[in-house]
Amino acid sequence: MPSTMVAQEKRRALRLNIIEGAFAVASDNLAGPYLTLFAISLGATPFQIGMLSAFPSLLGNILQIPFGVLTEKIRDRRYLCIIGGFLSRTSWLLVGFLPFLLPPEKRIAFVILLASLRIVAANMGSLAWTSLQAGLVPRQIRGKYYANRNVVLNLCALLATFAAGYFLEMQFPTNYHILFIGAAILGVISTVLFVVIPFPPVESKKPEPGQTTKAQLKAFRQLARGNQNYMNYVWSAIVWSFGVSFAASLNAVHFVHNLGGNDGTWALVTAASLASTILCQRYWGRLSDKFGPKNIMVVSGFFISLLPILWFLAPVSWFAIIISFINGFVWGGYNLAAFNLILEITPDENRPLYIGTINTFTGLASAVGPALGGFAAEIIGLRPVFLISAVLQFAGLAMFRRGVNDTGYQKPTRHDFLPIFRRSTKMMHRS
Repeated sequence: MPSTMVAQEKRRALRLNIIEGAFAVASDNLAGPYLTLFAISLGATPFQIGMLSAFPSLLGNILQIPFGVLTEKIRDRRYLCIIGGFLSRTSWLLVGFLPFLLPPEKRIAFVILLASLRIVAANMGSLAWTSLQAGLVPRQIRGKYYANRNVVLNLCALLATFAAGYFLEMQFPTNYHILFIGAAILGVISTVLFVVIPFPPVESKKPEPGQTTKAQLKAFRQLARGNQNYMNYVWSAIVWSFGVSFAASLNAVHFVHNLGGNDGTWALVTAASLASTILCQRYWGRLSDKFGPKNIMVVSGFFISLLPILWFLAPVSWFAIIISFINGFVWGGYNLAAFNLILEITPDENRPLYIGTINTFTGLASAVGPALGGFAAEIIGLRPVFLISAVLQFAGLAMFRRGVNDTGYQKPTRHDFLPIFRRSTKMMHRS
């Protein structure tokens, strides 16, 4: 095939990858951020809200290693993404309507069950999706490409959030019925678009003759343990994920019960986070390509660890909008860099198993975190939980900074993160 045709096919694939992601993110943001508020409207307690975050995380991530083995063996990895994406996004219809067919005392438990099954379906294709992305996007443009992609995705998420804020002003449960139906429709469109993306083929690893799945996992475990950089990242990610999840699911509860917010205003809080994420993507993308993902994660992670303290200090509901804006900015940099770092520290061979192992252990931490956080909130109150979360996050970040190496990048100074100083330096060099 002529090189011009190959380049055109690659550009088409990269464009479709952005468009598909836009519909997927719009689907997720039309419904996902309001599941907690939906449960509160059904009468959920803080402990049940913790379970709503814990159970889906536990069930979805405990299957990550089996999904990794399946991803390595399946002939066409797109199938996992297609099936998992379709099931997870259409399941919003079940979440929105089936609980009302049950007695009130059983509704929350049923919502937790449906939310857990939805996450399992979503995680079915997550490892396959990551490996497909590694083959689709060249390494030298990943920072810039995913930064630009994230701008488009977060813009669509912001539009979905504004729409959600409008519909949430309607009467319960009509407002949530509209949100969940819309999320399902957008999700189906996303799945259809994914089918037509011309991903480059990924060769599935052929097991050695007579090698069982158990033997394959044992061999992988030995390889992973020999990768000290990878193992240090796993341990730090466990502590970090536990600290983040310890209080994150209680933000909405604190907003409604202690700060006097409502469902419609929470949409504005979500929108503030998305807006700042859009604004920061190119900023973080350039810094990530220049200074490497680890340095970006350390800097953004420091400010992420301060967010629970801001929730602890929040005096009124509108202050949550400021916190959310900061949240979107720093998490925008962290997530962009973390995705690139995982692609760097995991080899092409067995990448789904490497990432599946990370997701399993961090997922377990993210499942235990909200459960204990919700339990602690009922005993000591919501505000102290935020302080505990901050301490845990700082501990995980310190482990990450000390244990993970990110060679080949220059070390940034604080001036490198301030655009005004970067422009001044360039002008001095030119003069």
